Amino acid sequence: MKNIWICCLLWVTCASGQNHLRVGFDIDDTVLYSRYIFEQSPRHSDGSLDYAWINRQDARLSIPIMPTLDLIRYFRAHHQEVFFITGRQPENGDSLAAYLSQLLGFSVIVNQNLFFAPHTIIDGRPVQGKAAVFTALGLDLYYGDADSDILAAYQAHIQPVRIVRHPSSVDQYAPNYFGNTRAEKTPSNPWGRAELERFLEVGVGPFGEPIYPLHWKGPGS
Repeated sequence: MKNIWICCLLWVTCASGQNHLRVGFDIDDTVLYSRYIFEQSPRHSDGSLDYAWINRQDARLSIPIMPTLDLIRYFRAHHQEVFFITGRQPENGDSLAAYLSQLLGFSVIVNQNLFFAPHTIIDGRPVQGKAAVFTALGLDLYYGDADSDILAAYQAHIQPVRIVRHPSSVDQYAPNYFGNTRAEKTPSNPWGRAELERFLEVGVGPFGEPIYPLHWKGPGS
């Protein structure tokens, strides 16, 4: 079960009838450990995050998640196409693109292989913005850490793969990670820490998505 992501990759390749894949990656808690940015971000008068500030801070405050970078390099070495789709707002997105280019050694360009797909509000409810981008790009796979990433991939009829957040990020973002594993169990949050550990052990998440066996010691490593 630990190598289920490899089986998933082979299945997608065979199903498509070709050896060429279009693979998407989330940014925050997938490619970059960016908790420090979001903790320090200024906020607008309505309380929303200042993404014009956030997108300029990655070189200073984000930490690359090296196993994910190695996976991206693997796909590139095998001539697969790699895209980045983030839920961040696009202000100063070129700064994020420049930092990713520096990390990865290839050009990352806004609206070419880096796309901003923030949530939008429709009838007072947040609507996931990534699924339409996945479809427009014709992705085969998407690697992300959030429940919303997994559901957006299924909505776009592509294969999601879960990247497991570092525990310090789970502490910060628990309500959007296998339910709220830090809160009392409820029908909408039915899993605690023990259940989370069982998901990780078998390598399959609550929506049936494979979990990539990423081992990263965290920001102090």
